[in-house]
Amino acid sequence: MEEEIEIDPEIKDLDEPSPDEKLDTGPKIITNFEILQIIFSRKTAPHAVALSIFLIVLGVLSQSSSQFLVDLILILGFGFSVGYLMTAVLMRFDFVRNFSIGDYRTILVVPLTLSLLVSLSIWYVFGTEYGDRLKDLLSLGLVVIFVLWQFAQAWWMRVPFKELAISRMSKVVSRDQSSFGKLANVISPLFWSIVGFGIFSFLESQGTDFSSTFKITWFVIMAVLGSVTFYLLFRMNSKHWSDPMISVFSAYFAIGYWGFLAYHAGVMLYSRENQPSFVFDLIFMVITIMLVIYSLSAQALRSETRNEANGSKPRSNILNRHNVIFYAISFTAAYGASSFFLASRGTMFVDNIKSVGFTSHLIVIISGILVLLLVNYTALVGRGLIDQGFVESIRTPKDN
Repeated sequence: MEEEIEIDPEIKDLDEPSPDEKLDTGPKIITNFEILQIIFSRKTAPHAVALSIFLIVLGVLSQSSSQFLVDLILILGFGFSVGYLMTAVLMRFDFVRNFSIGDYRTILVVPLTLSLLVSLSIWYVFGTEYGDRLKDLLSLGLVVIFVLWQFAQAWWMRVPFKELAISRMSKVVSRDQSSFGKLANVISPLFWSIVGFGIFSFLESQGTDFSSTFKITWFVIMAVLGSVTFYLLFRMNSKHWSDPMISVFSAYFAIGYWGFLAYHAGVMLYSRENQPSFVFDLIFMVITIMLVIYSLSAQALRSETRNEANGSKPRSNILNRHNVIFYAISFTAAYGASSFFLASRGTMFVDNIKSVGFTSHLIVIISGILVLLLVNYTALVGRGLIDQGFVESIRTPKDN
C-alpha cells in the first residue's frame, strides 16, 4: 500500500525552479476524461462492455426474491471473477497473451470461456450433496468481499481529490506562510454537514422521513470526526502546515475528500433507521471501478517505464501492462457480485442486513480518515519537511 500513496516526485522540487518553470514541469494531472479514455481504449473497451453487461444482468437478477436467481448471482459472480483472475495469471504465456491482446474479435474468448467453465463447475456442485455447503461458503465469501472492499473504496477514492490538490499546489507562486490548509481542514467537515442537512431537507420535501435524532446525530458525528481528524493532522503538520504548497495541497484535498466521507456518514446513520440502500452504493461502485482500473494500470505502466529508463532488466511483476485489466475486472466483478447479492430480495444468508450496511460504511469512514492522514503525510515527506515514520510523525509532540 505504501508505494501507492506516493506524491508525484515533482512535488519535492517544485520550490527549486522559477514560478514559470513550475507551471511547465509540474506533475501531469489525470482528468476524469483521460481516465475514461484509458478504460475505454480499443484494447480494454470489450472488457469494459463485458463488465457492464455482467453488472446489468446481476442487477436484474437481484430484483427477484427467487432463491434460484440468488444462486445464479453466486454462480455468475464467482464464475466471471475467477475466469478473469485465471486469465490474468495465464497472461505470462505467449500463446494466451497474443490471443488475448490481439484482434478485438478474439480478445474476450479466453476470459469468457474460463468464466463459463467455472460457472458450470459451480452449477454442477450445487446439484450434489455438497451444494448447500458450497452455497454457504460462497455466500460468506461475498459478504467478506463486500466488507473488505470498503477499505479499497476509501483508498481509491483519494485519486481525483489528490489530483485536484496537486494541480492547485503546482500553481502556487507565493513563498509566504499560509493558514489556508489549517482553516480548510477545520471548515470542511462543517461545510459538508450543512450541505448534508440541506440534502436531507430536500429529501424530506419529497417524502423521505428523517427523525430529529438522525439530524442531531448527523451534526454530532461530523463534528467528532472532524475534530479527531484535525487533532491528528495538527500533531503531524504542526509548524509545517504553514508551508504555502502544503497548505494549498492539504486544503483542496480536505475540501473534496470530506464530501466523500460525509456521504458515507449520512448513509451509515440512515441505515440504522431504515433498510440500507445499496442502489446508492452502486454509484460509488462504478466510480471506484474506473479509478481502480486507472490506478492499477498507471502503477503497472510507471513501473515498466521506470525500469526502461534505468536500463534495468524487466522484472516479473505480478501486475504488468498486459494483465492489469484482467486483475482489475476480476476484483471489481467480485465486488459487484457481493453488492447485488446483499441487495437481492431473496438473500437469506444475512439475518441483519442493516448491521452489514452500518459496518461497511463505518469501515469506509475509519479507513478514509487514515487515508486523509496518509496523503498529508506523503505530501510532507515529498516536500522534505519531515523524515519521521507515519506513526511517529503523529505520536511525537511538535514545537508549535
